[in-house]
Amino acid sequence: MNRYFMMKQDKTLSYAIQLRDFDVCGKNHLFHKSDAERLNDTTILYLSSKGGEAVWDFIQSPVNMVSEMGRHVLSMYEDDLLFKKVSLIHKEKEQELLYYQVLMDEIEGLSAQVERYPDQTEKKILLDMEKIEEHKVFLLADSRIKVPIVHVDIVESMLRRNSIGVLFQEVEVDYGE
Repeated sequence: MNRYFMMKQDKTLSYAIQLRDFDVCGKNHLFHKSDAERLNDTTILYLSSKGGEAVWDFIQSPVNMVSEMGRHVLSMYEDDLLFKKVSLIHKEKEQELLYYQVLMDEIEGLSAQVERYPDQTEKKILLDMEKIEEHKVFLLADSRIKVPIVHVDIVESMLRRNSIGVLFQEVEVDYGE
C-alpha cells in the first residue's frame, strides 16, 4: 500500500534564519520543471541580520527550496527532478547557506471522489493511485493546495536524517476497485 504526505515548512521553528528581502513564512511562488529554462542556474538571496541560526531543510517561500540533505533524499526517489542552486548569503557573518530550488512535475492526481467547497478548494486531498502512477514527488495540477506531495519512503528517509523544520501531513489515497 502506498502512502503520501503533504510536505510543509514548519513556520513555528524557533530562532530561524530570515531572508532580508522576502518573508520565508509568506506567500510562495510556484515554478515547475517547464520553467527551468527561464530560471537562473544560481540565485543569490541575502539573510537578515535580525534572523536566528536555525535552518530549515525545506523552505516554501519565496520558492520551494531544500537543503543539501533534502536534495539528496528527493533525488534518490525521483530521478527526473530539476534543481536550481540558491545561495543564502549572510553578509555580517560572512556565511553562505546552500539550498536548491525544487522543480517538479505537476500532475492531475486527484480522485474524482474529491469533495470541494464552493470556491473549489478541496475539503480534503484524495489522491487517485492510477493517476499518480510511479511518482514519488509532485505537485497537484488539479488542486488549489499547492504544496509538494511526497511518498512515505521520502518521509521516512528525511526523518531518519533528523530533518529540521519540515512537517508531513498524510493524505488519503483512492485505490479504485
